[in-house]
Amino acid sequence: MLYKYRGIKEFRYFVDIVLNKRFYAAPYFDLNDPMEGHYLYNSGELDSDVRDLIKSQKEKLRICSLSKVADNELMWSHYAEGHRGVAIGVTVNESKHAVVPVDYDGPLQIERVGIHNATAQEILSHKLKVWSYEEEVRVFIRNKQYVDVKVEEVLLGRSMSKQDIGFIKKLIASVDESIEVKGASSKYD
Repeated sequence: MLYKYRGIKEFRYFVDIVLNKRFYAAPYFDLNDPMEGHYLYNSGELDSDVRDLIKSQKEKLRICSLSKVADNELMWSHYAEGHRGVAIGVTVNESKHAVVPVDYDGPLQIERVGIHNATAQEILSHKLKVWSYEEEVRVFIRNKQYVDVKVEEVLLGRSMSKQDIGFIKKLIASVDESIEVKGASSKYD
């Protein structure tokens, strides 16, 4: 199972996920890492045609960022409104979507002879080590804005109000009773 941490202040986005069983996939330049999409080229100068090709490939991809873990304190703080949001546990159909774990070894080093159709996806699957706490898995799509998912569970943040808890439980029970709703755990509990 993979997890999407998110706040509920913009509640319509949460409702869209649960009702339509999908996650938004963003263009790489909308993601929060300022080094997103950067790469290294070590032998000589990369001509502008190749740079343009790689840029064009990257712009055709959309990315949905998920995590392998549901109990990461930093993820709850950064992406789920300081434990007031949710972590949505899902499965992704890997036969329909490219599901790729992120490598935290810095920008990908490319060579002129090694450039191919999947080069952009490879570049976007590498991040700096500082981001490794996210334990990120990326879903890549083309020609669509959303990744279809099967929502398995919704974990409620430890600082979520009782009113929000009740509302989310009632909403999910009316939409899909197979989705498990439970309180978030912490590896520090």
